[in-house]
Amino acid sequence: MNKDIFQKSVLENFQYLQDEYNFSYPVTEDLGREIFIKYERNNQTVSISLEAGSEPLIEIFHPSSETGDKPVPWASKNGINRSRRFPKVETHSKFIETDENESIKHIKEMSVSLKKNEQTWLKA
Repeated sequence: MNKDIFQKSVLENFQYLQDEYNFSYPVTEDLGREIFIKYERNNQTVSISLEAGSEPLIEIFHPSSETGDKPVPWASKNGINRSRRFPKVETHSKFIETDENESIKHIKEMSVSLKKNEQTWLKA
């Protein structure tokens, strides 16, 4: 999937993170084979990424003190230990890297599932 199309699709479908849950405008990091789009709220992060040849991935980073989860050393932010988790994301479509329409549909389903399954955390 073209990185520009991925970024546009994520920005459109995850807009609710800004509008409803007070996350910042996303920061995009293009690392060549990987692209990360990160939404920040205080010391919490929602990261949506794509690596060439793989499906998109959603990760949540949060202060370890919120849950007592084991900190991930490289995920610290502002001197605060943070943990990483992979939220449950349910989709009916398949991510097909070479099929732009199907890939966009898959990203939309990911965003709907994140909003539904992480409602409690998003509202915190």
